[in-house]
Amino acid sequence: MSGIDFAAWLAVPVGAVGAVVATLAWRTSAGARRDQAEAEATRRHREMRPELEVAIDLRFGPDSGVLMVKLVGPREVERYDWIRVEIRDDKERPPPRMGSGVSVEQQRRQVWGPFWFRHGIDGGSEDRRSAEQGENAVTDTWLFSIDRTLAPHWYSGGNRAWRKDYEGAPMRLRIEVGLGNQSWTEIVEVPPPTRSAYEHGDLTVV
Repeated sequence: MSGIDFAAWLAVPVGAVGAVVATLAWRTSAGARRDQAEAEATRRHREMRPELEVAIDLRFGPDSGVLMVKLVGPREVERYDWIRVEIRDDKERPPPRMGSGVSVEQQRRQVWGPFWFRHGIDGGSEDRRSAEQGENAVTDTWLFSIDRTLAPHWYSGGNRAWRKDYEGAPMRLRIEVGLGNQSWTEIVEVPPPTRSAYEHGDLTVV
């Protein structure tokens, strides 16, 4: 049965033992400082999360309008560098049936919802699914031109049925706002207005 070699242990220089203890203490202290810094960064990131008010304004008619994203806070942050808004489809869909004449790519590119962004205007993308703009100050508003979506050529009933199916449906969005190397994301659903949201303050606060 083996035991502790006390003679060998006692032969270890006192200075070496002290060095081991000092190293452990330094590592513990460094770890604590790192954890504290990470906790502070997380807290600060949470405090800097942008406060948004989102609304759709159809003052020019039922088929075109403006998506408004107002930056209302926090007041501690003067401005943010960029915003990206992406339309989320109303639901997940299975792949097209074999022989339907519809490709997976066609189905994926279709915006399944009541509105899409206007291509080339206010940062609207070519596929009309997303829009990006630059910096804005707190209390200011990003404005994005939107239009009523059109039914794909394979949709049963065409535009008439499409419009009826999406009547009253919300615009489902993923909004990302950035500042420096940080960003924040909000998932929202914006109901269609019954009147001018800009004039009457029908805003969705997120």
